[in-house]
Amino acid sequence: MRGRLGSLGPVAVRAGLATLLLLVFVLPGAADAQGLGEAAVQERDRRSTQPAAPPKVFTNDDLPEREDAEPDAEEPEDGEDDETPALAKVGAADPLREELDREREERAFAEREWRARFAEARARVREAEARGWREVVRTEFYNGIPVQMKVQEFVETEEFRQRKQELADLEEEFRQTGRPPGWARE
Repeated sequence: MRGRLGSLGPVAVRAGLATLLLLVFVLPGAADAQGLGEAAVQERDRRSTQPAAPPKVFTNDDLPEREDAEPDAEEPEDGEDDETPALAKVGAADPLREELDREREERAFAEREWRARFAEARARVREAEARGWREVVRTEFYNGIPVQMKVQEFVETEEFRQRKQELADLEEEFRQTGRPPGWARE
């Protein structure tokens, strides 16, 4: 006599063990989840009843003094505007500002130059393409009847291929400069 479990078979024993594991591990977790939900509701209620602490406002007095700080600028006289921006107070003779302005001008000049080069190259490609269209006579069949028609047909010429290659070379040269890609667009 093997006993009661022996007669059930291995599949039934495994199913019983799976049910037992489910009861032991999953159901207590579900109970904890309900407890967490209740805890969240209680915390929300507790926070809503407490008065909100006023936010901390930081002023210059709260910041540490800088060692390399320059003394305060002169107080404005009665006729002067004390709300002038800091950049205006620096003056036009600031070498960093002059350098920044020069770099901006050089960048704007370079952008105009590249855009002009691309516009010219694209115009040459369009002109070569326009010269590549030819009017030819074709025989087309409509309902079994041959009809001769004049049609426009594009013939890729050597000039068109050269202009396309020039544009591709210009794009490659531009890519290698590392400039913004928008400069190469129309």
